[in-house]
Amino acid sequence: MSIDGGGTRGRWTLGPDAFERLLAALNADRERAAIEYEQLRHRIIGLLRWWGASHPQELADDTLDRVAHKLEGGAAIGQGGLGAYVRGVARMVYYESTRQPLMPALTRDVAAMEASDDLERASACLDGCLGSLAAGDRTMLLRYYDAGKAADIRKGIADELGISLTALRIRTHRLRTQVEKCVATCIDGQSQ
Repeated sequence: MSIDGGGTRGRWTLGPDAFERLLAALNADRERAAIEYEQLRHRIIGLLRWWGASHPQELADDTLDRVAHKLEGGAAIGQGGLGAYVRGVARMVYYESTRQPLMPALTRDVAAMEASDDLERASACLDGCLGSLAAGDRTMLLRYYDAGKAADIRKGIADELGISLTALRIRTHRLRTQVEKCVATCIDGQSQ
């Protein structure tokens, strides 16, 4: 999960193979690996909060995505060194986040539209982009973000879909990224 900002590098999307490789690096037993993944994610969030990150959940997801990408690319991590490697990646992700604008790209674009009294156009772009999603994806995405940080509601969504919270986070992140790109393209197209 890369954070959009001025200096964002090429975006890489977490695929199932990379995610499986990350889980395998955590533990050979898939169930135990899933538990360790969640524990590692929570530890990363705690570290990022300690360091003063303003959006530690997103940065933790970005950290784990990058580690998965490195593992998929063949990075060799010594026995028992995965935790230290992940902390190092988290530190770099945190440093990058401090150099980027605090507002994500979508918020920045909407703020610019508000400043120029074009909020209706931005709203129309968002509605159109949400409308382009499959009905189930759109409903899930809206429910997920409407809940704010209500973990019990998000857990309920995951249970309804029969997936883990991690899978739900990944799915909603991919949909959000798709919608953000669509809105940015729409806004750029209208301003030209």
